[in-house]
Amino acid sequence: MNSMKDVILDIMSPELTELNYFICEQFDRMSSLCKFLEEVIRKETKRRHARARSQRKDCEGEGEQAFNSVAIDDSLFEIERDFPRIVRYSLLISMMSTTESCLVRLCRIARRRLEITDEFNEKGNNVIERALTYLAKKGGLDISRMRYYSELVDSLRNLRNAITHSEGCIEGRKEEPDIRAFTKPRVGVEIDKRNNIVLSNRFVMNNTAGMKRLVIQLHGKLKRQIGAHAAK
Repeated sequence: MNSMKDVILDIMSPELTELNYFICEQFDRMSSLCKFLEEVIRKETKRRHARARSQRKDCEGEGEQAFNSVAIDDSLFEIERDFPRIVRYSLLISMMSTTESCLVRLCRIARRRLEITDEFNEKGNNVIERALTYLAKKGGLDISRMRYYSELVDSLRNLRNAITHSEGCIEGRKEEPDIRAFTKPRVGVEIDKRNNIVLSNRFVMNNTAGMKRLVIQLHGKLKRQIGAHAAK
């Protein structure tokens, strides 16, 4: 239950209250979408394997078996490698776009409510990193204890950039060393023999929860900062 102080802050900053609902709604929908699409992939994989077994069983002679095996293998490759890769890459990009959008809105509110002279530049590269810097330096938010999340979002940004600009291949990219260092100790993302990023079925969903916690914590810090500013 919200304290009286929180209620007062909600009244003072209705745009923050609205943003809180937006944050929860967007990230919860992203999580639901991840679950839904992974379930679709799981069911389709099971269906295609059953069909493949049936097709191989019904083949008459080695010639027909060899002919059909090409189509069967292509079908299984699609559902086991191509479809999951495309879906998970798209989900990661969407998750990062949602995170970026929420942070930009926090910066806008910070500028208005804290009467910051400098406007946040929403265009250009590294929007998320610059938004965190803006909220800390211009907005006065203490993010010194949020190092884990700031490093995580930077690593996810590197993955997003490699996916967006190089179709998931990290070879020769400036982020390659950082991406390899990020993948080594972690479960859920790896680099295959062709230097492509491979995401597990829970990677985006797990990190969606992490990005939600990052934004919610920043939202709370900004809310308190606005309250302190108004009390002066």
